[in-house]
Amino acid sequence: MSANLNELKIGFLGVGKMGGAIASGLNAKFPGMSLYGFDPFAQSSLVTSVASAVELESKSDLILLCVKPQEMKTALTGFSGSKQYISIAAGLSIDTIRSFFENKAVRIARVMPNLNAAVHLSATGGYCTDPELSRLTQAVFEAVGTIEFVDKEELLHAVTGLSGSGPAFVFEFLDALAQGGVLAGLPYDRAMRLATQTLLGSAKLVAEKNQHPLELRSAVTSPGGTTIAGLNALEKLGFRAAVMSAVESASKRSKELS
Repeated sequence: MSANLNELKIGFLGVGKMGGAIASGLNAKFPGMSLYGFDPFAQSSLVTSVASAVELESKSDLILLCVKPQEMKTALTGFSGSKQYISIAAGLSIDTIRSFFENKAVRIARVMPNLNAAVHLSATGGYCTDPELSRLTQAVFEAVGTIEFVDKEELLHAVTGLSGSGPAFVFEFLDALAQGGVLAGLPYDRAMRLATQTLLGSAKLVAEKNQHPLELRSAVTSPGGTTIAGLNALEKLGFRAAVMSAVESASKRSKELS
C-alpha cells in the first residue's frame, strides 16, 4: 500500500524536464503540497525555489535527486544525508550515490521513470530495500503513472531497456504505422491521427481487459483476412525478434554505461 503524501514536504534537486514532470504530477494529485526546488540552471513555477542545497535539505522530508549522473557527486556537496532520497539518475547504483554522502547509512531509493511522466503516464521501475521509503516512492510515482519494483538493483538495466528506452521504440513504430497508411494512399496527418488512436486504444484494452495481448490479437484476426496477411508480413520481416533485440541492446548499453 502506498503512503499518503499530503503532509510531506518534498524537495527537488534539479527541476529540469523530468523533475518538472514529477512536480506537475504531485501538484495535480496533492494540491497544496509543499514542494521545494534547487537548481542553479533552471527555474520552475511548480516548486518554491530555495537558495542552496543545504536549504533544500533542511526544508524537505523527502528529496528527489533529479540531476544528471555525471553531476550527482558535485550536486550533493553540502548534503548531510539526514533525510530520505530518491534518485532518478540512470546508471548510478545506490552504493555509488551513498558514497557521495558523509552519512553512509543514508536512505536511498532508485527509480527509472520515462518520458511519459510529462503526461502523467510514466512506466517507472524502482528498487528500494527500505519499506517506508518504498511506500513513499510508490506514492510519488503513482502521481505520474505506475511503478513496478524489481527484486534486484541490477534489473533496473532491464527496466531502462524496456520502459526507459521504450517510448523511442513506440514512436518509431507509430511513425512506421502511419507511413504504412501513406503507402496505402492516406494523407500523413490523417494516417498519424488514426495510428495514434489505434495505439492508445490497443494499450488501453490490454491494461483494462486483463487479457493476454495475443488473445486480443486473435479477436481481430479472421481466417484468410486482412489482419493475418499483415501479421504474416511482420513475421517474415522479423518484427518480434527486432523489438526483443532492441530492448536487449538498450539494456546491455545501460550496463556498459553504469
